[in-house]
Order: sequence, then structure tokens, then C-alpha cells
Amino acid sequence: MLNEAPKKRRKAVDYAHPNGWQLFWRTQRECWRRMVTPFLMYLFMGLLLLACQAIPNMWAQIGFGILCIAGGGFYNGHLCFQYGKLHYGALVAGELHRKNEEEGISSAGDHHAEREYSPWKGFYIGLLVGVPVIILGCLAGALFDRIYDGTVIGPLLGGYSAVVLIMFAAWAIMPVLWIRNYVPGMGGISLYWSLVMIVLPIVISGVFYILGAYAERRSRKAESERERHILEARLQAKEEVRVQTEEQRKKTLQSKKKK
Repeated sequence: MLNEAPKKRRKAVDYAHPNGWQLFWRTQRECWRRMVTPFLMYLFMGLLLLACQAIPNMWAQIGFGILCIAGGGFYNGHLCFQYGKLHYGALVAGELHRKNEEEGISSAGDHHAEREYSPWKGFYIGLLVGVPVIILGCLAGALFDRIYDGTVIGPLLGGYSAVVLIMFAAWAIMPVLWIRNYVPGMGGISLYWSLVMIVLPIVISGVFYILGAYAERRSRKAESERERHILEARLQAKEEVRVQTEEQRKKTLQSKKKK
């Protein structure tokens, strides 16, 4: 019977002490990973927005469309709020590990330094959510309404870019299309204006990320205050018991002296 070759042990990766480039690329990976779910929320709400455009009434199209965009923003804010709480917890753990190491106690374990809270990360996650809008919006804006060398190559590519943008980020391009279709004299407005909508995920992600970290900090502070009050109450109770015991002992001694 053949013996199996011994499995090579995987080299342990130290995530707690990265160098500059390691921290940079790991932070990129963490932020790209965190942008996926908000992007999917915008995608789903964008598809629902497209379905609402089948309503024959203009105001219903715009009204339900705005509700869909707001729904995507709501999910975006909720997710980034949770990211802020999670990253603030990682920051507190990282500070504790570094403090222990200064005292000669190794306690880093599997701590990931790239997951620690920093205020700019929320805004960066929001920017990453808008990356498809930046790419496709620039292509659609540059090619949609232009003809190159008398051919239709430009409008054709621009049309494809606009269709893909509508499918993947309807929340960004539909407000521009509403203006083109329903506002008199604005039928020629450029699709470049769809780029303005990336401000939505950037602001929402950044603000709620910071609010999440702030909420986590307040929660931890309140928890430490509770523990401090409980400890003080226990010490006070022990002191009262000790004083009562001393008084009882003195009374017992006095009663014995009287006898």
C-alpha cells in the first residue's frame, strides 16, 4: 500500500503586521469586497426601476423610479452602517493588540489590520460602487450623440454603452433620460450627466460608515460604563457588609462586657 505524501503545511500569513504595499493591496481587496453587496442592492432596485418605466403615466414612472433609487440608497446606508461598526471593532482590537505587544505580550493572532476603521474608507467604498457608472457613463457620453467620419460606429457603441449602463446602473442614467424625454428643450442633454449620480453612493456610504463607527464607539463606551457601575456597586456592597460585620462584632463584645 502506497503511503500518501505528507501534506505541506501552509505558511501562516501575518495579517496583523503588513508592510506598506501589503496593507495597501489588502485594503483594496477589503473595500472591493464590501462594495459588492451595496452594488447588488442598487442593481436590484435599478431593475425594479426599469420595470416601473412600463407604466404609461409619466409622473408614475418618475415617482416610482425615485422610490426605487431611494430604496437602493437605504440599503446602501444600512450596509455601510454595519461596515462602520465592524471596522471600528477591528480598530479597537488592533489597538489592544499593539498595546499588548508594547508590553511584551504577543496577542495579535489572526487580526486583519486592513479591516480597521478609517473615515475615508466609507467614501472610497461608495466610489467603487460608482465605478461602472464612471466607465459606461464616459463611453455613452462620448459616443451616444456623435458621428465619426460619417459612420454610425460612434452612436452604435454609445448606444450599447447606454443600454449596459441602464441594465447595471439604471439609478444613475434614468434621471438623465427623464430630463431628455420629458423636459422641453432638454432633449440633447449629454449622458455625461449620469456621472453626477455617483455622488449618491459616495455620500451615503461615507456618512453612514462614519455613523456606524460612532454608534459602535458609543455602545462600547456605554458598556464599559455599565461594567464600571456594576463593579462599583459590588465594592460598595462588600464595604457595607464589612461595616455591618464590624458593628455586629462591636455589639457582641459590648454585650459580653456587660455580662
